[in-house]
Amino acid sequence: MIWWSRVRAVQRLAAATALTIGLGLLLGDTALPIPILTGQAGTFLAGHLLTVLPAVVLMYGKERTDQRLEATAARPVNRWDAGLAGLISAAAAAAAGLLYLLLGAETAIVTGRNISAYIGIAAVICAFSGPRGAALLTTALPLGLAHTGWTPAGKAEVWAWLLHDAHSATAMAATAITLTAGLASLWLRKWPVRLQNLHIL
Repeated sequence: MIWWSRVRAVQRLAAATALTIGLGLLLGDTALPIPILTGQAGTFLAGHLLTVLPAVVLMYGKERTDQRLEATAARPVNRWDAGLAGLISAAAAAAAGLLYLLLGAETAIVTGRNISAYIGIAAVICAFSGPRGAALLTTALPLGLAHTGWTPAGKAEVWAWLLHDAHSATAMAATAITLTAGLASLWLRKWPVRLQNLHIL
């Protein structure tokens, strides 16, 4: 367990999550100047981009070892990975909820929600492209949404739920589903898979 926690950079992950929550609270409602390719521009906030950091650090930790060796290990590494992702998501959600109750800052809710969402997304992608590919694709996702996730009226599209405001039931439900799918993929996925062996990414 000590070996696994060192390889997974658990301390760095915890620090990155705490930093993301802090920056999300301080800078989360800062609008970022993003050129829009099509349609009407919406307001792309720093909180929509910053919240990808814990998921990237989680994938960084998973990338630091030989996944093929872990697949044959007697230790339940997959379960530990799923537990770590779930713990970080729960901690982020709890901290966000507490900050919202104390300060009334809606950016805290968006920050906590999107941290969990990106972790779920990265975990699902990891099952098909490996940790490195998951980190790259998850990082690119908010930038893609910034360009394409808006209606002509400047509102976030229904499918671009990561851009929704703090009170969006759609975003909360989508986050719960995505995180559940991501944790299940970490728990159940056997390594390696064919796409990973091709080293596409």
